[in-house]
Amino acid sequence: MKHREINIIRKKGRPRDVRVAIAYPSIYEVATSSLAHQMLYFYINSEDNFLGERYVLEKLDQTGDNILSIESGTPLKNNEIIIFSVHYEPDYANIVKMLRDSGIELLSSKRTEHIVVVGGPPVIANPEPLSEIADILVIGEIEPIFPKLLKIYLEYRDDKKNFLDSLSPKEGFYVPSQEPKEINFVYSPSLPLEFHPIAQIQSLDSKHTWMRSTMIEAMRGCFRRCKFCLEGTIFQPKRDRPLSQIKEIAVKGREYNRTNSIVLYSLSFFDHEEADEILDFLVDEKFVFSVPSMRVETLNEDRLEVIAKGGQKTLTIAPETASHKLGLLIGKPFVGDMIENIAVLAKKKGFKSLKMYFMIGLPSEETEDINAIISFVKKLAEKSGFKSEKQLKITVNPFIPKPHTPFELYPLDDIKDLKKKILLMKRSLCGIAEIREYDPRWARVQTTLNRGGKELTKTIILWAEYGGGLGSWRKALKESGVKEEKYLSNMNEKVPWHIVKLH
Repeated sequence: MKHREINIIRKKGRPRDVRVAIAYPSIYEVATSSLAHQMLYFYINSEDNFLGERYVLEKLDQTGDNILSIESGTPLKNNEIIIFSVHYEPDYANIVKMLRDSGIELLSSKRTEHIVVVGGPPVIANPEPLSEIADILVIGEIEPIFPKLLKIYLEYRDDKKNFLDSLSPKEGFYVPSQEPKEINFVYSPSLPLEFHPIAQIQSLDSKHTWMRSTMIEAMRGCFRRCKFCLEGTIFQPKRDRPLSQIKEIAVKGREYNRTNSIVLYSLSFFDHEEADEILDFLVDEKFVFSVPSMRVETLNEDRLEVIAKGGQKTLTIAPETASHKLGLLIGKPFVGDMIENIAVLAKKKGFKSLKMYFMIGLPSEETEDINAIISFVKKLAEKSGFKSEKQLKITVNPFIPKPHTPFELYPLDDIKDLKKKILLMKRSLCGIAEIREYDPRWARVQTTLNRGGKELTKTIILWAEYGGGLGSWRKALKESGVKEEKYLSNMNEKVPWHIVKLH
């Protein structure tokens, strides 16, 4: 499928240039909205001797079709280096699909021609499930890793073994063939502008008008240390992008990207030391902007007014629980009165809807904790005026234990219990709020993938072969002889991800 885009790079490659596939194991819309994917694309093409093109799936159930680049229709297998950026464990099956459908050997031990590189938060957390598929697993951030990777590749281009042997686990490169005892996570002390694309891929297709915006990573990391949060655990310390950079990206981005819309990415925007100055600037320059991630404790009437002036119609917050006991346990205290007051103010300031995220299946959770969420939502709806399925939207996520977090060894709640809790919330809040949930069956898949080791290689390959869905997953587990239950219960301290040393 051809895509109408602006800011696409059509680099005139020379015969000796290294062809690099910047692959995203999901559909075009997801890939294009990933700032990491775009960072890799523009950085690699800024380097002499390298030519990068993008590869995505045309549809999630795509199978058997040769994977071709968006830019020129070049087959995936015609690249020397294939880089996958992955943000969601179930996309591991899509990595296998893309390699398989391109005729590329799936196992790194048998692969002679291509270098397969995989990175992203779930890989940093636990690279082992992909360690027999990837040649290199990136344990770190883009800025310190990729300049070194490309430089070393040019030195050893014609000798794959020497190239791989030259990558040090102390510098964030997990090369499974080296069998390292540990790999250090590497991070960038600052957020240099040269790695943040200003001109960004923008789709001109009419069905993608909602995607048109300049993405700005305002901040990376978080100091709040919620005990369930993977990204807050990994991406330390908190680093603010300077106001001067944000101004430059915004102003030039309006011209290059042909859009007045900006999305400010962070884990908690108002923890940025210059957050208010950023928003004041955007308002003064008449940008339309959205701030997707905010802690309710950091909000006040003035900030809500500025956000409303920026055109944001939905206020999104994540209480996670309505239980004081669980709030203290997870490191995110429940502040019900504060949420109610902010919701009332948001309604007055013209916000059209309120969206909240809650988590179920937390350690030591009881039925009364679910009832507390229901009671709180009812009270909030009545007090704030956000009280219809159009105005009040609730997303319910099962607690999924993540490697390296304080909750890494806790079990996943029983799937039947999770379904009962979701059903109770839906019945109790029918007509008051729209309830959407993350399917507990996928929570099982995700938990298994983020807690497993090399023994999941066969499972992942079979899963991809059978289609990559839930039924395919069960079939692959059975055929590979893997017992899912051992990954869903309490884990002992000998776990595969301890090979990664974060900080």
